Amino acid sequence: MNNPKLILFTGFLGSGKTSLLLKIAKELSQQQKRCAIIVNEVGEIGIDNLQMKKMGYDVWEIFGGCICCTLAISLDDTMHQLLEQYETEYILIEPSGAADPSALYPTLARCGFTPEKIKNVMIMDPTRVEMLVEVLEPYLEAAIPLADLAVINKIDVATAAEIEQSEQVIRQYNPGVSIAPINVNELTENQLQELLK
Repeated sequence: MNNPKLILFTGFLGSGKTSLLLKIAKELSQQQKRCAIIVNEVGEIGIDNLQMKKMGYDVWEIFGGCICCTLAISLDDTMHQLLEQYETEYILIEPSGAADPSALYPTLARCGFTPEKIKNVMIMDPTRVEMLVEVLEPYLEAAIPLADLAVINKIDVATAAEIEQSEQVIRQYNPGVSIAPINVNELTENQLQELLK
């Protein structure tokens, strides 16, 4: 069994997880690194999966619900298959944006990934921070403390006040986490390398 690095891309629906994951996958490909992508979709048709396959990435997709509850066994099987049959240097996982990422950790631990071996990149959309705080506080309470790196995306369209409020929300739940304000469509080389550390 190989020992790849695991990067988990978390964040609520529409935050930019898929875009960021694809940027990272492209960077790894250019570095000649072998990576696998596991995408979870809520629903029956995975648009992201189709997009990734068109771009030439191998994608294991878990349908029918959230990776972390009803389909934990399927994620378990997928991870074991991946680790046993493929030599990969990175595994990139994008759980559903409606899922509580904390529920993924027991499954990943059974596959040999303790929290120390997982890099959790949490992506926040500052243009919706007020809605997140008002409607989805339990999600924020569950997701933000797990982050190893908090990314505030869409800084090209967010106001300064929205970005500042996003930073405050992140600090409220995870005071020591590194925060990276970015526009995922215009990542610098330094920002990409920070994400891969």
